[in-house]
Amino acid sequence: MNKNVDLPKKVRNLKRNYTIMDAPSKIIVFDKFIKKFRSNAIGPLSFSIKKGQVTAILGSSGSGKTVILNSLMGIVRTFKGHIYINGVDRSSRNYYIPNSDFGYYTQIDFNLYNISAYNFLYDICLTMGIAKENIKEKVDYWLKFFDLYENKDKLLKNYSWGMKNRINFIICFINDPKIIVLDEPGANLDSIWREKVKNLLVKCKNQGKTIILTVHNIDEVNDIIDSYIIVESGLLLFSGTQEELDLYDKYKIFLHEDFDFEKFKTYAKEKNIKIFKYNPVAKNIVLAIPNLLAINWVFLFFIREGVPIKNIVKQTINMESIHKALNHRVVQVLDENDQPIPATILEGKLILANGTEYTPKRPKLHKLKKLKNEEPPKKPKNPTNLDKK
Repeated sequence: MNKNVDLPKKVRNLKRNYTIMDAPSKIIVFDKFIKKFRSNAIGPLSFSIKKGQVTAILGSSGSGKTVILNSLMGIVRTFKGHIYINGVDRSSRNYYIPNSDFGYYTQIDFNLYNISAYNFLYDICLTMGIAKENIKEKVDYWLKFFDLYENKDKLLKNYSWGMKNRINFIICFINDPKIIVLDEPGANLDSIWREKVKNLLVKCKNQGKTIILTVHNIDEVNDIIDSYIIVESGLLLFSGTQEELDLYDKYKIFLHEDFDFEKFKTYAKEKNIKIFKYNPVAKNIVLAIPNLLAINWVFLFFIREGVPIKNIVKQTINMESIHKALNHRVVQVLDENDQPIPATILEGKLILANGTEYTPKRPKLHKLKKLKNEEPPKKPKNPTNLDKK
């Protein structure tokens, strides 16, 4: 490559291990990110997020998802490593430049907000730098979209929790952001609003916006997710596409009578259908299929065998099923000398070749020291009780 080519400043700022060719598609890059706490740490994490895709950051409670989002948003500023957003380093002096590109959804409780919803959103728009002549149109549109227009003059503290939650969504979308970050968007929403928000995310994706979200009800949005980032105990287990994750839809099939299980095992293997559980006493079987079309192969088998199907129940996608999809995969981790070594994923943990659990090299954590025989500080005398001289 010709070194004299005049590259954009944002691209020149990227770390060398992320090539110029890949830079346009990678809107966000985490490079050896570590966030220290008093008793533990998150990281090191290195992954990238592609522009115009829906990326889900998944993990059990306490795995580090919210820390990742807060660091990405610039809420958390003290960390080791780098976070690049369109080439701008969050740890640099210019860390604030990408802020206008973001829309952030999190659950804010407005119990102390003695202001109407309309006036609050108007002030938010002013804070975001939206032109005054456009504010009314934007506020009216989103209040109507989230069915709050009739209550626009009502004080926020008097809103129900569901109404407050929809205000949080308006804050996220009102500035027409290029990067949309949502922390548990389905929480405290009924099924109608969850579906409406999901359709809104699909519309934003079709407009070329980048969407990053954390969810617990994975199966509700699994069909719109392009890539997954999976963390456990602060460590990165997986970063890649939905196809690479190989996360199948699971169904529990209840049968009317016994069948030739060994014959079905051979048939399922040919059709790329995975068998998770088989209960011959209860006459049910749990299958994982790569797509909805594959369920027809299951129907065809049992029709040919003359075995009636009593019921089919779709199983929820949760972290347990994701851990099973990742089980026995070999990934590269860094040893004490920052050299790559193989580790195997087992039940959400990284196991080294010697059978021990992987513990990453992290900077020493600062601990508070207790002084021996330390006495609590004496309370100062109340000057109002002093004797008058």
